[in-house]
Amino acid sequence: MTFNEFIFKHTIRNKSLYLAYLLSTLTTVMTFFTFSTFAHHPMLSHENMSQVVIVGMNVSSLIIFVFSFFYVLYSMDIFLQSRKKEFGLLLIQGMSPKQLRKMVFGENTLVGFVATIGGILLGLIFSQLLLFLSKSILGIELPFYFPMYSIIITFIAFTLLFFSISLFIQLKIPKMDIQALLQSDENGKGELKVSPFKSLLAVLLIGGGYTIALIVKGIQVFFSMIPVILVVIVGTHFLFNQLSILVISRLKKNKHRFWNKTNMLVYSDLGFRMKDNARSFFLVSVITTVAFAAIGSLTGFKEMTYSSVDAMTYDFYLTDIDGKKQELAKNLDVMQREIDNENLDMMELRMKLVNVPSNEHHNGYRVISHHTYQELAQFIGNKALPDDSKTYRVETKHEDMSSNYQKGYLKQLPVPNQASLSVESIQVKKEVIPGFQNVYVVPKEVYRAFIDQYGEQQEIGWLADNKTRDKQVHVASRLADIQGLKSKALIMQSITDIYTPVLFVGFFIGAIFFVSAGSFLYFRLYSDMSVDTEKFRMVYQLGISRKDMKRMVYRQVAILFFTPIIVSSIHGIVALKSMYAMFGQVLQITAFWVIGIFLIIQISYYLIARAFYFKKLYKEVTVD
Repeated sequence: MTFNEFIFKHTIRNKSLYLAYLLSTLTTVMTFFTFSTFAHHPMLSHENMSQVVIVGMNVSSLIIFVFSFFYVLYSMDIFLQSRKKEFGLLLIQGMSPKQLRKMVFGENTLVGFVATIGGILLGLIFSQLLLFLSKSILGIELPFYFPMYSIIITFIAFTLLFFSISLFIQLKIPKMDIQALLQSDENGKGELKVSPFKSLLAVLLIGGGYTIALIVKGIQVFFSMIPVILVVIVGTHFLFNQLSILVISRLKKNKHRFWNKTNMLVYSDLGFRMKDNARSFFLVSVITTVAFAAIGSLTGFKEMTYSSVDAMTYDFYLTDIDGKKQELAKNLDVMQREIDNENLDMMELRMKLVNVPSNEHHNGYRVISHHTYQELAQFIGNKALPDDSKTYRVETKHEDMSSNYQKGYLKQLPVPNQASLSVESIQVKKEVIPGFQNVYVVPKEVYRAFIDQYGEQQEIGWLADNKTRDKQVHVASRLADIQGLKSKALIMQSITDIYTPVLFVGFFIGAIFFVSAGSFLYFRLYSDMSVDTEKFRMVYQLGISRKDMKRMVYRQVAILFFTPIIVSSIHGIVALKSMYAMFGQVLQITAFWVIGIFLIIQISYYLIARAFYFKKLYKEVTVD
């Protein structure tokens, strides 16, 4: 048998460990290829596509590749560290250190090649599925195509990546003597040393970071962001490295809990497991927090933007910017012809108002009569004003960032050549006159005084059926040259065209981080199988039942899978709460939907992983 045949057969015989390593690397190839397929789609590379989006996708491809490099490098490092005892046995049997390095290089080259080919094949299937769903995901229809460019780029990039890492990793092959390699499983299993100071520091750093993140508002969020992130990251490191071990030590001292059923076997080495997995937990927590924050922010801001536009009262609104009545009449005729050409059934509402310019005492505002308001209110669904002899400032229930301009409204309205009037603020369902300026509703005789001083102008709004939104976009696109014309449907479509690809990029990168974190945990689980096999074989020989063993294994796997995810979920919620506070918004419900979906994915991941792991472990334990 040649040395290459030995490497191949050795890899096949240890397929369980290699399979976990293969899956963790294969996912990075698949996600990079799938994203590349989308980024280089002919439709998205079209000259009409925003250059910002195209550049953003190319930069995102680079980010994914850089992340893949460090992810594969770290996975390979754990893979080698878990095989120290195996390396010691091979050296005892006569393998030279040079042959050991050659074997590791050959194994990783083989795994890398299979992962590259497998990732491309799975990516082909997954990317075509995404193309099929592109209409609902991106709002644009992307036809199927064969991504030859993405195949070539992915194959070359990851072949070089695995080859370079295989060369580099040889420097990290353990340089211990044979005895140290054979006893690697027992190394470090003495008394656990925990620093109470660092444990307290974990609480103070995370608690302090959370407090600052939840208290600051507006622009203060931006300036406090970096310090808070650094503080929470350091606190998270101490949380897994110190505080978690301290908590486990306290639990072990609780005799009632420790001696209850199989808890002793679970808690006995749990502290060492937490210590061994501290770095893994820390990295997974940071990665998944980034995923939660990125996707939660993008989806939340999308909802805020859409809801702000959707709150617009009128589907079309025409403003007389220059005060030229002839120009307004001309634009109105053009508008009416386009409406007739598309057979759009819309209600036209004409409103008369007075524009009061800004001065040193107040911002500009608009004035309408009670009569105008009452006419408009019955069509747009607003309540009638209670007293037509009073002056009101009307505000909508829908508050957005633009409303900051309106907050400085007048408590006393100055009337030309008359005494000022007291103003009551009243909340209505929809804005009567669109714009950033405050709107005041005044009695008839007061309105005449404003006309005499500032003149009167007319604006027109149209109400349409949402089912005709595509036709509205066509009309608005053809009337883009008309100044002062706003279309709700066109604004919504513009937001979709610009925002959705950005949302897709953020969602994809976040999903990659999350899936990679899950794959990494799965691989980390299998890297400890030799230790678990030895432990459970001893308790199996003592007579423990299969049911109790399954319960213990499931609890161990649950701790591995959910400890970092729970921490990152809390981090993510606090980060999103702070992010929305920067824009004066409350935490959006979509943020909880995002985290909820990822938790469901993680639970599914856990259920599958524990079933496969226990099946393999029980088979190893019961082998005679």
